Amino acid sequence: MFKLPVLSVLRLVFERNAIRFLLGTILSLAFSIAVILSTIGLMDGFVLSLKKSLAFSNGDVKMTSRKGFFLYDETFEADFYKNNSVQSLTPILQIESFAITDLGSKGVLIKGIKPQEFSTITGLKLNDLKEGVAIGKKFAQTQSLKVGDVLTLALASSKEKNQGVALLQDVTVKAVVEHGIFEKDMRFIYMPRDELEDILGYKSGVSNLVYFKLKNLSHLDQTIDELNKSSPEYFRFEPYWSEFDVLLDAVQIEKKSISLMLQLIVMVAILNIVGFLIYISEIKAQDFFMLRALGLSLKKLEKFWIGTLLFIWLGAAGVAYLLVELFGYLITVIPYLKIPGDIYVLSELQVELDSFDYILVYGLSLLWVMIVGIIVLKRLNKQTVISGLRQEFS
Repeated sequence: MFKLPVLSVLRLVFERNAIRFLLGTILSLAFSIAVILSTIGLMDGFVLSLKKSLAFSNGDVKMTSRKGFFLYDETFEADFYKNNSVQSLTPILQIESFAITDLGSKGVLIKGIKPQEFSTITGLKLNDLKEGVAIGKKFAQTQSLKVGDVLTLALASSKEKNQGVALLQDVTVKAVVEHGIFEKDMRFIYMPRDELEDILGYKSGVSNLVYFKLKNLSHLDQTIDELNKSSPEYFRFEPYWSEFDVLLDAVQIEKKSISLMLQLIVMVAILNIVGFLIYISEIKAQDFFMLRALGLSLKKLEKFWIGTLLFIWLGAAGVAYLLVELFGYLITVIPYLKIPGDIYVLSELQVELDSFDYILVYGLSLLWVMIVGIIVLKRLNKQTVISGLRQEFS
């Protein structure tokens, strides 16, 4: 007695016009979920990509001095190795300069490095930089430079008799590197520190920056606190992302705010689900009441509708996942979707989502679907079988 009414209900729900409405409802909800996931994914992708790129050029911890320059020698280095969390460190001589090419001049930061140590700590492949300079990819593109070309560096002379006079030095491009951050790819130039010391006339070991690599990055904050306590107060230790700390905090706050506001899109999609339920229940009202009269209980009908809601949600969740994957692919291959790096820091964005993001967004959408759907079904099922039969034969 029960199978016949249930099969009849399926025929009512999946008849041609109803299927079109159902597909539209699923796609609407899927699009809404995909918008939220893509927004969260872009923000998480921005944070992860930025931190990864910063670690790629800054190591794990960087140290500066409020006094400016300091002498880096074996004794200085040995003091930091007393901290068990420190794996390696390297001194850097960082100088502001102008790079002059046939296309004009550009303000740059020259980093005098020990290539082997620097490559080990940051991951940038500069091991073979024995002479000349390595420039960023964006700088090479904008200035039409390639390996083997020559550019001129305008440096401030350290000699008293030449104070105020620019020191011009021709250097050969030996490598082109990519940091993943627009500003660094445009401004950073690397040179063996002994060569930079010779050009400037500085004493060997003079530095103004130190990069650290830690044995365990999960102890980053603890290690920074230990280094700050054990070092002179004029030394400052910061995590590799410190220069973008405010921006990263702002992104996290905006992610939460935007995610809440985008729940309105889900609510609009849920109105389509409400419309689908009303369409089936009202347009086919006489058929439903006839089936109830033939033995389909209200409880079993409610279970059927709840199953339909779950089916809609599952279908939307699957389609949303595919849409997010498609969007993540398109933003990396379609030029019109690529972002201007000089505005958004990174040269490109990517969608990064973890399991918590999916659970949160899918869970909230399921909650909305079930709450609104059940409320609507309760109201639709208030009509009695007798009133339905009266409508049937009126």
